[in-house]
Amino acid sequence: MLGARFADVSTASVAGSYRGLFAKPVLRRLAVADACARLPQGMVSLTVLLVAAEHASMTTAGLAVAGYTLGQAVTGPVRGRLADRRGLIPVAVACGTCYALALLALLGAALVTSPAWLLIGAAAAAGLVNPPLSPGLRSLWSAHAGARLAQTAFALDAAVFDLAYITGPVLASVLATGIAPAAALGVLLALTGVAVAVIGRQASRPRRRPGPRAPVRPLRSGALRRLLLTAALANAALSATEVALTACARHDHALWAAGPLLAGVSIGSVLGSLLLGARGYPLPRLLAGYAGGLALLTAAGLYPPLLALAAPLAGLCLGPTLAAVFSRAADAAPRGGGTETQAWLNSIMNGGAAGGAALAGVAAGRPVLALALGAAAAAAAAASAVRGSKGAMR
Repeated sequence: MLGARFADVSTASVAGSYRGLFAKPVLRRLAVADACARLPQGMVSLTVLLVAAEHASMTTAGLAVAGYTLGQAVTGPVRGRLADRRGLIPVAVACGTCYALALLALLGAALVTSPAWLLIGAAAAAGLVNPPLSPGLRSLWSAHAGARLAQTAFALDAAVFDLAYITGPVLASVLATGIAPAAALGVLLALTGVAVAVIGRQASRPRRRPGPRAPVRPLRSGALRRLLLTAALANAALSATEVALTACARHDHALWAAGPLLAGVSIGSVLGSLLLGARGYPLPRLLAGYAGGLALLTAAGLYPPLLALAAPLAGLCLGPTLAAVFSRAADAAPRGGGTETQAWLNSIMNGGAAGGAALAGVAAGRPVLALALGAAAAAAAAASAVRGSKGAMR
C-alpha cells in the first residue's frame, strides 16, 4: 500500500516537472528547436549513404559516411568554442550555410557520377562545418531551465535524441526511396534551418567586456575529464550493443530482426528518459542499472527469442544515463564555456562509439561475446563514475 502511494507521488512529481518545463514559453520554444535539430541527426547518416550510393558503390558511400562522422568529431570543440565566444546564432548561421553548400555539393557530385574522392571529400567537409546545434541546445537548456528544471530538460533532450534515431532513418528511407535522395536531403536541411531560426530567439551574441578576455579551457577541470571518460565508455557500450544485436540477427539468419531489436532498446531508453531521467538519480546508480540491463540482454542472447523481451529492459537506464551525463557536463562547464564543453562531450562520445563498434565487430562471429563486451563497457563506465564521484567529494 505504501509502495503504491509512493509510486503515485513519484509519478505525480515527474508529471509536475514536465508541466513546469512546458509552462515557460522559452522552454517550449527550445523543445521545438530540440526536435527540429535532433531529427536531422537521426536522418543524416542514412541520407548521406543513400545520396552517395545513387551512382557509386556501397564502399564509397560507407566511406562518405565515415568521412562525415570523422569531420564533425574533429572540429566539434572548435565550433563549440566559437559559439561561446562569438554567439551561437552567428556561428550556427555561418556553419549552416557552409553545411548546406557541402551537402548540395555531395548531391551534385553524386548525380554527375563524380570520382569517389570527391564524394568522400564533400561529405567530410559537411561534417567539418556541421552547425553546433546539439551542444548549443544543451547549453541553452542549462541556462534557461534553472537548477530546478535542468534535470527534467536534459531528460526530455535524451528522449528526443532517442526518438530521432528511431524516426529519422525511417523518414530518410521513405523520402529517399519513395521520391529521391534529394528529397531526404532537402527535408534535413529545412529542419536544420527551422532549428536555427527558433534558437535565434533565445541565443543572443554575448556581451563583450572591455579588455582582454581570459581563454576558457574546459579540459582543465578534473571532474570534466573524469566525466568524459565515463561518457566514452557508456557510448562504447551502446555502439557495441548495436553491432552485437545485428550480429545476433545475422547469425540466426533473421537479419530483418536487427531493426526491431535496436528499436526495442531505443523505446526502452525513451521510456526511461521520461519516467526516470527527471528524478535525478546518481550517475553511478544509473550506469549500474544500464550494465545490469546489458548483462540481462547478454543472457538472453543464449536463447535468441528472448532478445525481443530483453531489449527494452536493456535500454531502460540508457536515456536517464545520457541525461545525467549532459547535466553533469553542464555543471562542470566553466563560465562562458558551456557550448564548448558539450561539444567536447559529443566528440569524446563519438570516439567511444567508434571503439565499441570496432571491438564488437571483431567479436561479431560470437554474438553473445559481442553482447558481453557491451555489458563490460557499461560496467567499466559505472566504475569510472564511482571513482569520479569519490574524486569530487575530496
